[in-house]
Amino acid sequence: MEFISRDKLITILKPETITEEDIRRCGGWSRQSAIESAVIDLLKYAILSHRWGESEPTFQDLKREGAGYKKLEKFCAKAKEHGCDLAWSDTCCINKESSSEVDEAIRSMYMWYHEAYICIVHLAQTNSWDTLENDEWFFRGWTLQELLAPLRMRFYYGPTWTPLTQNPNDKDDTKVVRALHRATKIPENDLRNFRSGPNRAWEKMSWAASRKTTRIEDVAYSLIGIFDITMTVAYGEGDRAFKRFIAELIEKCKEWQILVWAG
Repeated sequence: MEFISRDKLITILKPETITEEDIRRCGGWSRQSAIESAVIDLLKYAILSHRWGESEPTFQDLKREGAGYKKLEKFCAKAKEHGCDLAWSDTCCINKESSSEVDEAIRSMYMWYHEAYICIVHLAQTNSWDTLENDEWFFRGWTLQELLAPLRMRFYYGPTWTPLTQNPNDKDDTKVVRALHRATKIPENDLRNFRSGPNRAWEKMSWAASRKTTRIEDVAYSLIGIFDITMTVAYGEGDRAFKRFIAELIEKCKEWQILVWAG
């Protein structure tokens, strides 16, 4: 397992091969901006969605031991199986000691999941679609956008990372999508091809109403990508974060039903 820095990524992409036509096509104002815009086309990456457990590896302390590291290794192996040379996991790819990096990561998270080649989901308890709604993954606030944003997903369960299906993309499977609908009450079309924005705010808020987060501020921060809202991140502000979020949502959403939800 190898971790690739931004500078090394640029080296891999060989900036000298970027042409003026590439720059125009990507809408970049320089060769480097063209490279950054072309990453999605040139290098596929997998992104992990999971529940945090014990001994999760961090940005500062990537211990090569414990259940968390074994999970990271399994994830990277699955990413490789899907043809991805890059893999991203929140536990060790965000420097949580940097407030500016945390702010950027939270505000960009929806986009990162949406642009990933595939989102790999690890469920700890579920071993069939019939018991899907019992897994704790479906009760977490952050996993709502991790379910909606990606266009391609694969579900695995247990310590051996057994696939729940043999599909290349579980979102293309009618049986899977129906099971996800039963577990989340989210319409099947939204599960397949969700579009962020402030429209249908009351319905989207109902999807999140029963979910929980460890930090009270994350009740708001986990929703900004779903509603395409921009707001600063300030851990320590408590439930003021949700009040700021609702104010921004009301400003952008003109639907009278905006507050017709419970939770």
